[in-house]
Amino acid sequence: MNLGWAVAALLVLTLGGVGCACGRGSGKGLSRVGAAVTVLGSGLALVPAIGVLWTGRSLALRVPWQVPFGAFAIAIDPLTAFFIVVITVVSALAAIYGIGYLDPYRGRKRLGAAWCFFNLLVASMLLITLARNGVLFLMAWEGMSLASFFLVMFEHERAAVRDAGWTYLTAAHLGAACLLVLFVQLAGPGGDLDFDRLAAP
Repeated sequence: MNLGWAVAALLVLTLGGVGCACGRGSGKGLSRVGAAVTVLGSGLALVPAIGVLWTGRSLALRVPWQVPFGAFAIAIDPLTAFFIVVITVVSALAAIYGIGYLDPYRGRKRLGAAWCFFNLLVASMLLITLARNGVLFLMAWEGMSLASFFLVMFEHERAAVRDAGWTYLTAAHLGAACLLVLFVQLAGPGGDLDFDRLAAP
């Protein structure tokens, strides 16, 4: 068991979501594809999570990259695995429900965009739980915030929806600003934002 399953889940959700946005039409077939992407990505993420819950042994992966103070450092421990199970099960069920929910919007709305942002939201939530580096965590947080914002704005022609969307985006970025301040304080002079280092006494 390794974290390749989790990486594959992130890729499926991200690329599949972008593919939905590029897809033509707004029929039920597109909704089924979008939901299938969610279910497949969720299933892939469940594999290592269930393995960790079963064995109690954590998994970790670290890949250096060129982002300052950043690294693609992800891990699954039992607590992370629990949240992954919750996120994936709820997301898969929501996607299946969404096929019928979005049916009345066929021909009036770009359903591909809705499925794109929904799958990006699921990928971002998973990456938030997986991230073991402050920069990666903040990137995932920003992805979650923007994806949620565009989902809220799906019915942007209504004034109440627009107000709710902008209120949410403001609150999400205030939260991100607080997290950034926290990480800067914890990192200290060395600027190391790896969670393992930050958790060390």
